[in-house]
Amino acid sequence: MKYLMRRLIVITGLCVSLFPAIASVSLQQEATAEKTTSIYSSHNEQRYGDWLFSGGFSQYSFSATDPNYHLTQGDKLLIQVWGAIDYQSEVTIDPQGNIFIPKVGPIKVLGVTNAKLNQVILNSVKRVYKANVEVYVSLMSSQQIKVFLSGMVNKPGLYQGQSADSVLRFIDQAGGIREDIGSYRNIQLKRNNKTLKQIDLYDFLQLGTLPSQQFQNGDVIFIGPKQGEVTVEGNVGFSGQYELASNSNLAQILNAVVVDEQATHVTIIAAESARPISNTQPQPNQTYDASNRPVNAKQYTLARAKYISVPAGALIKVSSQLRANSISIDLIGEHNSAQEMVLPWGASLADLLARTQFTTLSNQDAVQLYRQSVAKRQYDMLQASLSALEQNVLTKRSDTTETAQLRQAESKIILQWIEKARQVEPKGQVLLADKAEFNQIILQQGDRIVIPAKRNLIMIHGEVMFPTAIAYNPKLDIEAFIDKAGGTNTDLDDMNILIMKPNGSFITANGKLSEVHIIGPGDEIFVISKPDEKGFQLAKDITQIIFQITMAAAVVLAI
Repeated sequence: MKYLMRRLIVITGLCVSLFPAIASVSLQQEATAEKTTSIYSSHNEQRYGDWLFSGGFSQYSFSATDPNYHLTQGDKLLIQVWGAIDYQSEVTIDPQGNIFIPKVGPIKVLGVTNAKLNQVILNSVKRVYKANVEVYVSLMSSQQIKVFLSGMVNKPGLYQGQSADSVLRFIDQAGGIREDIGSYRNIQLKRNNKTLKQIDLYDFLQLGTLPSQQFQNGDVIFIGPKQGEVTVEGNVGFSGQYELASNSNLAQILNAVVVDEQATHVTIIAAESARPISNTQPQPNQTYDASNRPVNAKQYTLARAKYISVPAGALIKVSSQLRANSISIDLIGEHNSAQEMVLPWGASLADLLARTQFTTLSNQDAVQLYRQSVAKRQYDMLQASLSALEQNVLTKRSDTTETAQLRQAESKIILQWIEKARQVEPKGQVLLADKAEFNQIILQQGDRIVIPAKRNLIMIHGEVMFPTAIAYNPKLDIEAFIDKAGGTNTDLDDMNILIMKPNGSFITANGKLSEVHIIGPGDEIFVISKPDEKGFQLAKDITQIIFQITMAAAVVLAI
């Protein structure tokens, strides 16, 4: 029981300390982090037009107030006649296409447009009543009909609607087009086994045009199979699969996917043969895909796009061949130069420092470089480590009830710590070695250069009573500086001690606390508690991540 209480006290007594800071990695680490991809790398599998059918068309029927609507059997009309004859009624167009008005007789209205309906009926009434008669007619609703949905649709079947409804409503009622094999460009309206109309939904997506068509009972909407697709990626608004039509050219495809204004060139990559050539000796200067097929790649300017046809299965990569003539670099810290330096493309760190006006307080031996791509890489590596730790916490098993209870409390603490650790944002410092050749370090757009000031202070962070800054004294060792900050929260032997130099590099001071030469002016001391190996089964993993966080973001995140 005493051992149980001791472990619970250790777990519940844990604390977390956070301090703002910076991150550092070497240029070599950044270079090795670059990923190479083949021409057939993984693509966004989204299909152009797959957002069309999501229920927005199936909810409402068309109101049938279109003046160009042609009347058909089953449509309902409201007829009002006054003057020489007084008549008002709701009538339905019969199977012969007529309506009947007493004392006037049948009137043929089949095929009459909504705009001309009133005049047609007035003319028929005046054949009987020559004068003093007026007519007002309105279409109340179009005919209720049933249409078959067939082919590559998600839910083939018989669906009800009005004759004035669009093909979009019927397809939406049937769950939309099958994304794997259905075509958005090969849709047929059939009546009595004859094709009345071919419909291309890309016209609706790209131009907002949709052919008008009145449906009849028994009509068939047939969704054909897609004939071919290309993959589009790069400087475009839409990346993914684009369905081809028989007459598709490159310009039509690029207009549809919305090319970025900075784009200048397009590359078309296609396999020359669908048959693998594994038994054939590879040819020199020939590119092959993952299936060992020879690849044909050609590049064109965007101006030539309308003259280029694209084969099915091709990869279309839109890119910008423009290159900036200059870059802007933020120059921060102790100097008398501009805060933003504009340099030619390809300029090195040495070029920038040569143009920098240093002051007597500038620490030229501790120049710091921060880069966005490095910060992203550090962030990704940290998230991967935290995910692995989280998985271990959630999958650990216990042999006894007592162990299970302790592990449950332990897991709660660790998971809370993981959640806090996920919020850490590395700064992306590129570590410049003591003898780095600055003329070999090529600057990138968005880089930040920090010229630190010479400091005669020692900063102390982490598990000490009073995190603070202390004036440097060459006679004091590391332990003495820690004592001046109030000492550690627990036994110093249970701590990991790291020293960060002014240029961002770290050294471990474990076992060297009494060595005076290790500490220098401007250094920062990080005091990090060691997780109790008895209190935490994953103490080793946690320690590694604590070190990773400290060295990647100079944040003391203790547990």
